[in-house]
Amino acid sequence: MRNSCWLIGWVLYMGLGVPGYGQVDKGILMKKGFEQVQVLRADSGKVISWEHRNFRNPYHSLIWADRKVADTLVTGFIPLYMNRPMGYYDRKTLVYSSITPEQRAFLLTNNSLPAGYRWNFRIGPDFSARFGDMEAPFRSRTNLILDTRVYLLPGLSVQTGISVPIQNNLGPWGTHWRLAPSHLHYFAIPKPHHFLGITAGTFFQDRYGIHVQYRYDDFDKLWRIGIESAYTGYYFIPGSKVYLAQLKDLILLLDVEYRLRSTDLTLRFSGGQFIGRDRGVRCDLIRQYGGVDIGIFMVKTNNGTSGGFQFAFPLFPGKIARGKRWELRTTEEFRWEYNYSNAAPIGRNFRLGMPKLSDQLRQYNSAFIRNQNVKRNQ
Repeated sequence: MRNSCWLIGWVLYMGLGVPGYGQVDKGILMKKGFEQVQVLRADSGKVISWEHRNFRNPYHSLIWADRKVADTLVTGFIPLYMNRPMGYYDRKTLVYSSITPEQRAFLLTNNSLPAGYRWNFRIGPDFSARFGDMEAPFRSRTNLILDTRVYLLPGLSVQTGISVPIQNNLGPWGTHWRLAPSHLHYFAIPKPHHFLGITAGTFFQDRYGIHVQYRYDDFDKLWRIGIESAYTGYYFIPGSKVYLAQLKDLILLLDVEYRLRSTDLTLRFSGGQFIGRDRGVRCDLIRQYGGVDIGIFMVKTNNGTSGGFQFAFPLFPGKIARGKRWELRTTEEFRWEYNYSNAAPIGRNFRLGMPKLSDQLRQYNSAFIRNQNVKRNQ
């Protein structure tokens, strides 16, 4: 009799679960590239959280999960970014809402690091170009980057890699193999809608130092604000030697964004001190097309007036090869910006080797995801 009661209790435990757990086949999701998969129980059913680094836009991972999860008791999803929960999205409507303190505590407590992630290798190009030189109208530099990111603690990761030269007639970098942007990064959400990123190491545009970002971004609102600051110096690796200039260049920028809800168009104003120590203002107009961002900008500082364009998109084919503990893929975001002025630096900044918060958080906007879902269902 006692054994029968124990068996009945075990069946009920596995079928109904306990708070925080559910019966979802995680293996199906993990085979499709999902990482750090967790199942939570809620009053209305089950909720699945995950991170999927193949997708620049979380909408694609939400749709992918909906197709692969057969359990009808699953009512919502919580996508992770940099090992942090970004919000709750209803499974049927993809309507966004903030996650509860209980959900956040569960995800933090049951974080599986580093076992919940694959050894992830990215391949992507590094391309720079300059137009208008009388002797050489088009100058360019192209490198191929192979890098990886490892999560150490919740929100804490390290990234490093190598840069392989392909072609260069742009500057004095030569054709030497170099260290790709390598840094320690900490991403935190200290309060709902408040995001913090701290990065220390080497970056693109031959910069090294520390970079700090803060943003207030409620994904349901039209307005968002942010602060970006960096203290950097110049570094140069000619062959086996390393040259480090003094840390002396300060960036301090404040920005305000406004989103036109129905058009996926964002208007951004930023101002402060740029990397060339020039001070002024910049205006960006950014249009999101699914996983692609296209923007134009104008900038005016005490060094002059300039403008240009930028774009960002994921590289084909995404996954190249995947095993149980490793994955080789193309980068989820290739970003390039062209500035009209090549003389004095006017309103310049640098890339980190990973998306900045303003560019990444824009992908989670509830109106953007809802608009994509409407188009998909039409």
